[in-house]
Amino acid sequence: VIYLGIDEQYAEFGELAKAIPENTYTRKMLGYVYAIRRRATAIFESDDDNLPYADALEKVEAQLNSIDRITCQRLRSDIGWLNIYNTFGAQNCWPRGFPLELVKNSAANGIPGKDSKPWGAVQFLADEDPDVDAVYRMLGGNPVYFARERQYTLDEGTYCPINSQATLWLPETFPLLFLPLGVPDRVTDILRGYIALACLWKLGKSIAYASPIVYQERNVHNLFNDFQQEMPLYVNANTWSRLLLEIKGSSAVEFYLSALQKLLEVNAISVRNLEVYEMFLKASGLL
Repeated sequence: VIYLGIDEQYAEFGELAKAIPENTYTRKMLGYVYAIRRRATAIFESDDDNLPYADALEKVEAQLNSIDRITCQRLRSDIGWLNIYNTFGAQNCWPRGFPLELVKNSAANGIPGKDSKPWGAVQFLADEDPDVDAVYRMLGGNPVYFARERQYTLDEGTYCPINSQATLWLPETFPLLFLPLGVPDRVTDILRGYIALACLWKLGKSIAYASPIVYQERNVHNLFNDFQQEMPLYVNANTWSRLLLEIKGSSAVEFYLSALQKLLEVNAISVRNLEVYEMFLKASGLL
């Protein structure tokens, strides 16, 4: 284990460390940069309240050693959104960042897809207290345990939220790790997930959703504060996702920049993100 204290962060990352505010979730990006600089062959990210099952490392290594990243069930939805939690057997439950107006729409359960894109990243689910939104928790959401030994990918144009709690990224996806600045902590990783999925589709890839390898013993939260932070997702998830289907480019970096520019046009983020994204790429050696 390598722990990067605040002094080490400023010594190692200089201007980038100054550009990313302290005491925000986006500070996690310094860990990505540290790993990329040292030629990481993959990055698995988690949070401090997610605990690995005994076979977690084995499951991650199995994904990395998989020669064929295509063989798993494909899903799509005619409404453009799929509730992956229902697909894994958790009924009346939805991931943070899923449009509230579609929670009761049966079309979000999905149907078999036809896509053949390989996955470029894997979102593992989390048992017990998974990444649901504050609405679910305030309405008395029960502990959740997902189905085992399952994996799915999404057809292009069918979204599902991607968080940063148990997510595996391959080197070709490292430019997609940037967490948007200036938005609430409860928004930044989900917004990045919308962007990453749109970018991956343009790159001829997708995201895989896999059965849990962690369970969450959640830190203490003020649920109403979480609700207020998540408000931009409740209001804008569907609009942002459709907008991101319009991005253009020829590389992961260009697609991500195009996504930031699209979001800037609708005032979802600040122009500062374009500057700090370039700093992130340079600090990582990706640019």
